[in-house]
Amino acid sequence: MFWTLVTVLFSGLAGAGIGLALRSLSRGRLPKGIMPVSAGLTMLAATVALEYQWADGVRDTMAEDLVIISTREQRAWYQPWTMLRPWVRGFIAYSPSETVETAPGSGISVVQLRIQERWNPQVVRPALVDCAGSRWTDLTATTEFTEAGIPVDTDWRTAGPEDPIIAALCDRETAEG
Repeated sequence: MFWTLVTVLFSGLAGAGIGLALRSLSRGRLPKGIMPVSAGLTMLAATVALEYQWADGVRDTMAEDLVIISTREQRAWYQPWTMLRPWVRGFIAYSPSETVETAPGSGISVVQLRIQERWNPQVVRPALVDCAGSRWTDLTATTEFTEAGIPVDTDWRTAGPEDPIIAALCDRETAEG
């Protein structure tokens, strides 16, 4: 957030400089108000550009094999440009290289769900996914497993194949398998 503020402030200074240059080139025919108008427009343009580039910038810092499960888009009346093209405010992703089976042949995978939102730190939420049963659940420190890698006393979310987490993980597993 700090670097966003610095970027926007410097773009405002640059915009004021552009307004001053335009006023000088017009030999004073443009009003003095051109400088704050130019500063405001460049600050707005910088803010919009930073918002649209945020998701790609964060994605580039993550694992190369990262798979985006779902995105949350921003549309707001006070940002009228988002009505034409919303920007990605957050996403849920996972890395197949970090996904392991609880036990060989169990059919239950442990996955690190990465939840990333604009202006918030990343949250890593471990989960168990059972592709055969089209269900998933949170993995906690108190989760116990049988010898076969099956969790004991777990409250599964029966999601079905249309659930984004099931669709992303299970379609990928069947394609690789």
